[in-house]
Amino acid sequence: MAVSQSVVGRTNAEKPHGLKGFVSNPYVFFTCLFASLGCIMYGYDQGVMSPILVMENFENHFPLFMGSTIQGWLVAALELGAWAGALINGVLADRISRKYAMMVAVIIFTLGTGLQAGAQTPAYFFAGRIIGGIGIGMFSMVIPLYQAEIAPPELRGSLVSLQQLSITVGTAVAFWLDYGMQFVGGVTCNPEGVDNPYLVSGTYNAAQNHGHTCLGQKTIAWRLPLALQIIPAWILFFGLFFFPFSPRWLMMKHRDEEAKSVISRLRRLPENDPLVQAEYLEIKAAVMFDEETERELVGAGGVWAPWKSLFAPNMLKRLVLGCGMMIFQQFTGINAVLYYAPQIFSSFGFTSTKTTLLATGVTGILQIIFTLPSVLFLDKFGRKTFLIIGAAGMFLCHIIVAIVEGIYKPQWDLNEGLAQSQGWVAIAFIWLFAVNFAYSWGPVAWVLAQEIFPNSQRSRGVSIVASTNWMFNFVIGLTTKDMLNSMKYGTYIFFALFSAMGGFFVWKFAPETKDKTLEELDIFFGGAMDSIAETDRLRMLRINESLGLAGVENLEDLKSEKQIHADHLEVDSTTA
Repeated sequence: MAVSQSVVGRTNAEKPHGLKGFVSNPYVFFTCLFASLGCIMYGYDQGVMSPILVMENFENHFPLFMGSTIQGWLVAALELGAWAGALINGVLADRISRKYAMMVAVIIFTLGTGLQAGAQTPAYFFAGRIIGGIGIGMFSMVIPLYQAEIAPPELRGSLVSLQQLSITVGTAVAFWLDYGMQFVGGVTCNPEGVDNPYLVSGTYNAAQNHGHTCLGQKTIAWRLPLALQIIPAWILFFGLFFFPFSPRWLMMKHRDEEAKSVISRLRRLPENDPLVQAEYLEIKAAVMFDEETERELVGAGGVWAPWKSLFAPNMLKRLVLGCGMMIFQQFTGINAVLYYAPQIFSSFGFTSTKTTLLATGVTGILQIIFTLPSVLFLDKFGRKTFLIIGAAGMFLCHIIVAIVEGIYKPQWDLNEGLAQSQGWVAIAFIWLFAVNFAYSWGPVAWVLAQEIFPNSQRSRGVSIVASTNWMFNFVIGLTTKDMLNSMKYGTYIFFALFSAMGGFFVWKFAPETKDKTLEELDIFFGGAMDSIAETDRLRMLRINESLGLAGVENLEDLKSEKQIHADHLEVDSTTA
């Protein structure tokens, strides 16, 4: 196992991890857990729409949304907004702080949610989806950043993983709330004055029934699930007033004494404790490193130079790997299932909305349960193992669903309740597909994306990788409904092929980052001794020497705070 180059990391390595670590660090744990409310809303907003789209009262209000193309745009509008939100929030989080950026996200999210819950026209509903998506994208960018920056080293992975776990919790809550709310007033609309509200195929005739009041299912059945997400949003908003600022952000703003005070609160240690002093100095070294790197690049090549350096040969390999993983992640078909689960399950010969929503709710629960193995065992078995096994499992599940649908679809289309046991087989393998994604490509692709870039390019590289994820998420949301209608079982073959190609892509091109140092990874990507990683290492060594961190093997080797301060003043005056 690789030994941490950080004295704080080495000191904390023997401290409790996982659940025991949470108990030992309750303030940090509950702060990160509370911040995850934003991620619950992220998952909730992604999961809430698919069951609503098949509620007859919703169809009666918005018959325009019943076409496959328009439904694709309706679902994808959230991703388009999130793509924009994730991009703009990087600048905002640096300017006004991580926690204030979260508060801005709550306000934007509330506006979008209000427009959706109260919409009387399709235009307002669309606007609400896009604006709410901007807030969701902001959450998805800033929450894990904040969690990572306040977490102690031995708990960082577990605490940041709360984001992915919270997303699956939000999705499951949305599914089950929709399932319960469909019974408010009854599961059918029963439009006033209409004798036969259904088409010959058994589909609700929304175009004919629009304008007729539903005597059965109530409007609250879909308006309440959309509106309820405002409650956790504003709990988060008011709770943020009691959150500490990120110590790294405070250091970026040269508010060093505040940063030291926050570290003291987070670690429940006095400010003069050696561990607090060491963490303070290591954060300061990282900030000095970033500032110096930025000045050097901009001075040599202008304001865009830091971005241009991402396309140097060995950096481009990393960028292609990160973006490629996100493209393959989306084309496994997971969001196609999450966005259109009720419609997919109904295509397997089930006409009952109750049955399809119940099956959708089970999908959400399985997602929660099977995200846990990656959290617990990822560092033991490695990133590539999880990704390749997950890809193989998803491939097989898609192929089996395609075979079953290809054989039995003609019987299901008769709407006579035929071949229902085969329909349950298809549902079971959709569930198994979700299980295989939950422990592999869901969390692990994001972990690997964080690990492949060197320090000086991590934020830029990850921002491009993340935006790629949102853009292809948008493409999936936009096209899946039309694919299901036109390609039918071919849709699952399409996703199966991409799952297999994703596994091959990782096997062939991805390094195993478990226990690897930055220099080892740089060699993998074709770097040499004068590569960006080696340059970073030498720069950090010089900064550590200026702060008294060089050669520090344990806390006892640290100089006193007074001596460090004197040395730092001397370095500053020499630099000036």
